[in-house]
Amino acid sequence: MLKRLFGLGGLALSSASAWAAVSVEDPHVRAMPPGVPNTAGYLILTSDSGSDRLLAAQCDGVKTTEIHTILEQDGVMKMRPVEAIVLPQGEAVALTQGGYHLMMMGLEQQPEIGQTLQCQLRFERQAPLTVTFAVRDLNQAEHQHHHHHH
Repeated sequence: MLKRLFGLGGLALSSASAWAAVSVEDPHVRAMPPGVPNTAGYLILTSDSGSDRLLAAQCDGVKTTEIHTILEQDGVMKMRPVEAIVLPQGEAVALTQGGYHLMMMGLEQQPEIGQTLQCQLRFERQAPLTVTFAVRDLNQAEHQHHHHHH
C-alpha cells in the first residue's frame, strides 16, 4: 500500500498532507482585454481522502479573490459569492464558466496568455495548497476555427 501511494508521483505528496489530499487538474485563468481589472480562475478539485470544503483563495497580484457561482434569478444570470464549495470524497468538482469559479478582482497587472498566476487555496481539512494557474485565451479555439477560412 505504501509503495503504491508513493508511486502516484511527488505532486500529490509534496502539495498535500497525508491525512487529507485534494488533487487539482487543469488550473487556468481567463486572459482579459487590456484595462479589464478582473478575471476568473477555473480548475477541477477532487478530495481523495474524505470530504472537504474549499473555503478561500488568495492569488498573487490580485487584490481580492472570492469563490463565486452563477445563479439564474428571474430569468437573469447573476454572479454571487459563496462561502465554500463542498468537495465530496472521490468526486471531481469542476470550477467552470457558468458555474463555480474563482473571481479575481483588482488585478495589479494584466495577466497575458502564456503567463502563470500563483494562488493559495484554503480548505477546511486539507493543508493550504499553492496552485499555478496558466493564463489562456478561452476564446482561442473558436477564433482558430474561423481563421482557417480564407
